[in-house]
Amino acid sequence: MPEAFNRPLPRSCLHRRLQAQPVSVMASTAFKLDVARRSLLEEGFFDLNDSTVGDRVLEMEMRGFPYLTEYGMDFCKQFAFDERIRSILETSLERCSLGHWLRYEEFPGHVECFRRGGPKAGRRVLMVHLWAKGSRVEYYTLSHLHDLATTKGRRSLYEIPQSELDRMGSKPEVKDFPDGGL
Repeated sequence: MPEAFNRPLPRSCLHRRLQAQPVSVMASTAFKLDVARRSLLEEGFFDLNDSTVGDRVLEMEMRGFPYLTEYGMDFCKQFAFDERIRSILETSLERCSLGHWLRYEEFPGHVECFRRGGPKAGRRVLMVHLWAKGSRVEYYTLSHLHDLATTKGRRSLYEIPQSELDRMGSKPEVKDFPDGGL
């Protein structure tokens, strides 16, 4: 298995990274804003099928994740402020700002989220995940529609017990990113 499949990977909102396995490459698809927005509203996530991300994440890692440098800002502009991402943000949120620009390593056995509150809280946060090559992730569908019991997690995030997700019928959808993803 290539070294890229054995590296720690970033993690965050209501997902958990599973073992990395090589799988067939998915072809990129044309971006449609209405499809992205509908998926975010109904499922709670959207995959841009962008396989160009993996090599750039690897390069960023090899440089030591220099976020606060010109290279780091260019990386952010290329992906976090990508035209597709901006169009989703601008049509989904009243006001947009960059809240976190960091890397999370895997945290097996834990499901994390940045906010809690379900539909009463409204949609105030959208996360952009840049996945390294070989990532395998579980996104919990419909979890954003429920007020789930959470606890304060180890790294300034909330954690949701698996029993809560099961109780609400939120099922994991496994996503493979053999070439990385956005």
